[in-house]
Amino acid sequence: MTTTINIPYLTQFAKSIRSLSIDAINAANSGHPGLPLGCAEIGAYLYGHAMNHNPKNPSWFNRDRFILSAGHGSMLLYSCLYLTGYDISLEDIKQFRQLNTPTAGHPEYQEVPGIEATTGPLGQGLAMAAGMALAHKRASEQYDKANTGFADATFYVLAGDGCLMEGISSEVSSLAGHLQLNNLIVMYDSNDICLDGPITDCFTEDVAKRYEAYGWNTYTINGHSFAEIDAAVTQAKASQKPSLIIAKTTIGYGSPNRSGNSESHGKPLGNDESELTKAALDIPLDQLFWVDDTVAAEKSNLMTRLMGLEDTWNQTHSDLQVPKNTPIDLSSFIEEISIKPDLATRASSSAVIQSISTKVPHIIGGSADLSCSDSTYIKQSDHISAQHYTPQNIKYGVREFAMAAMANGIALHGVYYPFMGTFLTFSDYMKNAIRLGALMNLKVIYQLTHDSIFLGEDGPTHQPVEHLASLRSIPNLTVIRPADTTEVKAAWSFALNHTGPVALILTRQGVPDLKYTQIDAVKKGGYVLQREEQKEEGLHHFTLLATGSEVSLALDVATELNQQGKSVRVVSLPSCELFDQQGRHYQDEIIGTPQKIVVIEAQSSFGWHKYIGRDGIAITVDTFGKSAPAKDLKQDYGFTVTQIVERLCTVYTSTLVG
Repeated sequence: MTTTINIPYLTQFAKSIRSLSIDAINAANSGHPGLPLGCAEIGAYLYGHAMNHNPKNPSWFNRDRFILSAGHGSMLLYSCLYLTGYDISLEDIKQFRQLNTPTAGHPEYQEVPGIEATTGPLGQGLAMAAGMALAHKRASEQYDKANTGFADATFYVLAGDGCLMEGISSEVSSLAGHLQLNNLIVMYDSNDICLDGPITDCFTEDVAKRYEAYGWNTYTINGHSFAEIDAAVTQAKASQKPSLIIAKTTIGYGSPNRSGNSESHGKPLGNDESELTKAALDIPLDQLFWVDDTVAAEKSNLMTRLMGLEDTWNQTHSDLQVPKNTPIDLSSFIEEISIKPDLATRASSSAVIQSISTKVPHIIGGSADLSCSDSTYIKQSDHISAQHYTPQNIKYGVREFAMAAMANGIALHGVYYPFMGTFLTFSDYMKNAIRLGALMNLKVIYQLTHDSIFLGEDGPTHQPVEHLASLRSIPNLTVIRPADTTEVKAAWSFALNHTGPVALILTRQGVPDLKYTQIDAVKKGGYVLQREEQKEEGLHHFTLLATGSEVSLALDVATELNQQGKSVRVVSLPSCELFDQQGRHYQDEIIGTPQKIVVIEAQSSFGWHKYIGRDGIAITVDTFGKSAPAKDLKQDYGFTVTQIVERLCTVYTSTLVG
């Protein structure tokens, strides 16, 4: 940060933000003008003065980062990126919210250089920024032993009332205060208005006291005063705590008839109100997408200064390097890991975690207060605290949503491989963050255990039923439910070498190691585990599809059916996503041409009929569970060999030969 601020220049910078935002939103006839008009001074201050960043190298490791948690105000960000020389054109801004253009309604990661995260679902930007800030603190402690400033960047967030109303902000702010993430500064656009009206209708808590209770510094300022913004940021950067700057602003600033009310939140101003607003702000009326001459002329000087910041940093820290969280092939290493036989798949996965964490020290695990049960804790390491950031474990506490969103931030930071664990049924708490991770194609691994009603006595509140189908429905998320230790190894091998998010679905109960599981075949999503015996020429009675703990059950069912003269194939299908990628020819080859296709999975039948057909047999769970020992549940829900064989033989007798 320079020592003095050029207020006349920043004033024109803010005016240019407002001009671009008004015209882009009007051109689209869609968008949210309230925030760009109300927070223009904040954007101008950060991008035109405070932040250390390089528009010509948006991935500079030690850049300050800006995360627009209130993603609906995207024109503020697009304007700032354009005015500081990022690779976004005026034409891109003119095409705001149009098909196949990078300037989407909410900022999308990798669509425009300088967008640090996909934001819009309120509060998640704050959480991802906290994950980035934590990762940077860890990198500083891990790689800069001499404390030379190698990793001293600041992570700025612009959040609104909606972000702070969402429960995730409470989760993440509590943890950020506990971990003393003093490189995290949240600018709170406190304009007293939300989409539905004044916040007095729904949000009257004392936010400053709330954040002080979390262990944050708080400052309340006039969000339109550069001097007050600068003073608060200067104090925050010198603090040993995370900081909340409560910036009192006017939503829709400058609009004679919309400012200060909810009408300006999400509706274009329109031509008439735009002219009145521009006149009030001294913006020329005869130039659409106007940018002040001083700001335009200063762009190259600003870019030169910013590039110089990285050049100086490079010269100072040329001897320090950090790894990147790119895909890593550990197939051979993982295959040789020695694991006890017949474990729960959560325990097999834990054994893999213990080994790979020594091989790859930039793997970071975490759990929402369940590490001793979801088996994610890295035993050779301690857990991260405000005193030590280098351990490989994060204790997120009972904060599933914050955990998933912060893990997205850790992945976005670019150095560490984050994985996390909780019970499968609690993945619903994480769902929107999992969705954002998939949308951004982030390298995040979810270890979701206690994967069926067979976890037993905890009952239906903890027994997942619809959760696998729900996760499988998320585009770009690879879901793997391994059947035994070999399939667990294959799942981890795939996950580490994959570019996107992976969910591992694991058992609480022990499962037998199967004789014919195949590591390479697992990576194709499905394979023939046991081929049918030909009882009659060309006759193939059943193909049994199964996943996870039900694969061994399917093998036992096949053995009994074979003894009764039936021809049965067993297919292990740990990942529908990977299986679908193989194409129809491979799928047909694996499933074969039986008279009936059967799925055996202790989860919802939803989604399985694309494989088994309308007339297929689904031995699944389509009601909620019950509180009882697992053996009693298997009997009650029809998941015993005797019950399944009887059902299939009945179907065979009544429909296949009759």
